[in-house]
Amino acid sequence: MGRDITIRIAGKGYRIPVESPDQEEVLREAAKIVNGQMDRQLRMNVTDRSSEDLLAMAALTISSGYVMQKREIERRKEEETQLHREIEGYLENIDKNSR
Repeated sequence: MGRDITIRIAGKGYRIPVESPDQEEVLREAAKIVNGQMDRQLRMNVTDRSSEDLLAMAALTISSGYVMQKREIERRKEEETQLHREIEGYLENIDKNSR
């Protein structure tokens, strides 16, 4: 597909190339999240900060959520691996006992 779209963050437009409608949808949703986080900080009366400060804090907040989710996924994968091992062990015992 290969076309450019304009994404607005903090009132400023950024031209970004996209390869698919899915990629465009993801970028637009991501921009909404960033702008929403900046708006929340503004509503919290953080008016003595520049747009760059608000953007940096929004990025940090969003990124920390990403890191937390990534860790949770890793933890669940480890649990899944452990459960898989336990099930295999039970099945091996059943097989041995049935002989």
